[in-house]
Amino acid sequence: MLKTTIILALPLLVLSACKSPQQQVTLQDPQGNYVTTADFHAMQRTDFVAAIKAGVADYDGQMKALRTRANELGGDSLREFADCESKLLKRRTDVVNQLSIAENALESAWPKERAKTVDTYMELREEFTEAQKDVLDA
Repeated sequence: MLKTTIILALPLLVLSACKSPQQQVTLQDPQGNYVTTADFHAMQRTDFVAAIKAGVADYDGQMKALRTRANELGGDSLREFADCESKLLKRRTDVVNQLSIAENALESAWPKERAKTVDTYMELREEFTEAQKDVLDA
């Protein structure tokens, strides 16, 4: 009986010893900044998709804050926000669509689609930064 128990328990012990610890994936540095473009190019697919989705969620929060601030400032700021809102919404849609393409790409096409996604995402961020300046400086 003891011998049977040891024989049955031994594979479980070996498997549990072989299990590697789960790594935590950090998409932000300690200051809250998201990963850099160079980091994007080095990421594996699942980490990359998660990072872009987190970046889009961060963008959504910043966009909401900018809308609120434009409403508070009114006048020219509100006009500037209205002027750039549709273009930013289109850029956001482009990022989400390109991310979907990259996420579902064949392994051979993955590097090219990842690069396109990074470019699309960076364009969104650059345009948002410009929109912020325009709205807040108006």
